[in-house]
Amino acid sequence: MDISSYLQRIGFSGTADNSLATLEQIHQLHPRAIAFENINSFVAERVSLQVNDVFEKLVNQGRGGYCFEQNLILAEILKALGFQVTEHAARVLWRSPEKTEMARTHMLLKVDIAEQSWIADVGFGGLTMTAPLRLDPGAVQKTPNETFRILQEGDEFTIAVSLNGGWKQMYVFDLPPQYPVDFEMANHYVATHPQSHFVNNLVMARVDNQCRHALENRTYNRYMLEGGTGDNSVTEEKVEKQSQQIEDFDQLLELLNNTFNVELDENIDVSALQKRWENLP
Repeated sequence: MDISSYLQRIGFSGTADNSLATLEQIHQLHPRAIAFENINSFVAERVSLQVNDVFEKLVNQGRGGYCFEQNLILAEILKALGFQVTEHAARVLWRSPEKTEMARTHMLLKVDIAEQSWIADVGFGGLTMTAPLRLDPGAVQKTPNETFRILQEGDEFTIAVSLNGGWKQMYVFDLPPQYPVDFEMANHYVATHPQSHFVNNLVMARVDNQCRHALENRTYNRYMLEGGTGDNSVTEEKVEKQSQQIEDFDQLLELLNNTFNVELDENIDVSALQKRWENLP
């Protein structure tokens, strides 16, 4: 795994070390450069969690991926730079009835720097964080895009985002470390189960300095930060949503290439993607 290729892919400049400044810069740049996308599972192609396969896909092929792929690569890069990283699993609460018991289908990282623990997560789709969060329950934490907080109840932690003047829960996790076999099990469900959201829908997301891009099937949404500068003064309460219906496959391909920065090469059957997308209900 070539660290320099990854740093070039995300546009990192300067010297990469195991400092908080490096973690913050990588965490902001990664979701801008590498889109959240599930094309493989949508067209019934294998989603590998072998490190070399994921690196080839996300870095060398110019593709994106979902949480297991995104955070797996981030973890490997951070470990190579000398960070202390542990992998954890979460139950997604977003868009789910409150207190619904969901399976552990999300991956996140805990990064320990000196005496402080940080939560890093570059794979939560349309609300992927653009900065690591201190594992400091109750603290309101602004990032270059939204404002977050982590709440604790017993051994469980819940990450919530400030939206429209209220707090919306994203996911709940605890701190026992998870292992590659745990994520292989979860990935198999997410990528292949007939009821999986990522089998039945085409989902993409990418963040920019002043906006977020999101696609689900035929609907493209752009969330603009009104008067935003990309600094910590901007929160989700200052967002204008612009929606567009995608009418044909050529429009979709243009979005993939120019908005989500996703390159489709010989590893994806474009005709299969077109057929699957056009046959959506």
